[in-house]
Amino acid sequence: MKLDQAVAEALSYAKSHLGLGKLGHYYYQNLLLHELGLSKPYEGEIDEKHIASLPLPDEIIDHLVEALIEKKGMAVDEAEREATYVLGLLSPDPDAVDKHCHELMSKGEAKKATDYLYSLSIENGYIAKSKVDKNVFFTADYPDGPSLEISINLAKPEKNNKDIAKLLTFKSSGYPKCMLCPENLGYEGNPKHPARENIRYISLTLDGTPWYAQYSPYVYYPEHCIVFAQEHTPMAMNRHIFACLLDFLDIFPFYFIGSNSDLPIVGGSILDHEHFQGGGHMLPLLKAKPRREFDISVPGVRLYEADFYDTCLIVESKDKKKLLDVAEKIDLHWHLYEDEENDIIPITDDTVFHSTVTPLARKIDDTYRLFLILRNNRTNEQYPGGIFHAHPEYHHIKSEGIGLIEAAGLFILPARLIRQAKQAEDIVAKGLSKEEALKLYPDMEGFDPLLEHLRQGKDFHSYLAEVGRKILGNVAVFKGIKGEKALAKFVRRLKL
Repeated sequence: MKLDQAVAEALSYAKSHLGLGKLGHYYYQNLLLHELGLSKPYEGEIDEKHIASLPLPDEIIDHLVEALIEKKGMAVDEAEREATYVLGLLSPDPDAVDKHCHELMSKGEAKKATDYLYSLSIENGYIAKSKVDKNVFFTADYPDGPSLEISINLAKPEKNNKDIAKLLTFKSSGYPKCMLCPENLGYEGNPKHPARENIRYISLTLDGTPWYAQYSPYVYYPEHCIVFAQEHTPMAMNRHIFACLLDFLDIFPFYFIGSNSDLPIVGGSILDHEHFQGGGHMLPLLKAKPRREFDISVPGVRLYEADFYDTCLIVESKDKKKLLDVAEKIDLHWHLYEDEENDIIPITDDTVFHSTVTPLARKIDDTYRLFLILRNNRTNEQYPGGIFHAHPEYHHIKSEGIGLIEAAGLFILPARLIRQAKQAEDIVAKGLSKEEALKLYPDMEGFDPLLEHLRQGKDFHSYLAEVGRKILGNVAVFKGIKGEKALAKFVRRLKL
């Protein structure tokens, strides 16, 4: 593929998919000729009809990458970043995108605004749709409990040895401060930081503070959005955060929204920048039925326990202020609540806090529903990874922190499990001993329970389903009948 031809195809694609106009074609064509060291545009024929029919930009990106490697001598990762630059340059201007979304929102068409941004994020290659579509996803149903969802993520790339070697010599400038800062808009990227020329935002005001909404490049579920504060400030958990969640629902009532906790182990992977996750998918917890309702003396507010595997209180009301009053009281009370009989110690060494909540929210008609998952990140000798975290016997499946998505019932599992499942099936089929199995497949250490599961004639998916449910049982701060009584005691002491 000639480089000038690849550029011509990209321009044609932008015309049919990204709204590039006639004058814009001339303008961006010349910018790209300069950027790529070309003296004139491609003079041959390209199949514009075929390009207009493309559902995704993959072919355009592949041709650009191929030509950049062949003609410019770029490494693969460098060529991929340059292709991102091209698609970003040819995408609508960030301010124009934001303005268009706000015009739709002002007319009561917020769903059209999110549909526009989501489609644009796919069409300009920001969302890796073809890779996401390869993810394994299934629903785990149980005869004695609510369903969970299991996903094996094949979309998010893993670093290879060459990538890792580059990182050893690469020095970061510290700009942007993290992958959630608004300064990522248009950033060229580097070996440690993905290119972001094709990202686009919607600006928001939540509880009187500036935020932005974007979509995740590796969407874990339909319309997986990320909402992040303008300021690079650490995650927190307080009334302001709850108010921001509810304000978001006033703008986009067709989405759910939630925040990771503000502490390690029970929080997300980015704790230094305040952000939320939400979207158009109804996570299992959000469909949970009430297990029991608690009597409280706040008119117009309901408080009940979710019928789920981890410990979750749900506050429901049409009155936003009353709901926030109750939620704030629960949050503050839980932060300092002590119940040694159930291993709940909120503070150690007088300064290290361990208890927090993972909040999620949705709006049904004019009723707000705030889900508060009670969390504690304390460790001990038996559970050095976390008392209320996935216990060691499940680390071969999941050892990372259990963030809001998984705590709400959708497990995001690593791609390696596809390979390890095949290895396990081979071990069982050949009747290998443990010693023989580990010699052939060294990374199968700790997979004995899976092997026994397969020997009983059960399948890999049902094993993941059982592990997922048990991990959420580990996460629960109040467990079983004893826990039910302890939770009731906690609620009584709220004095609502």
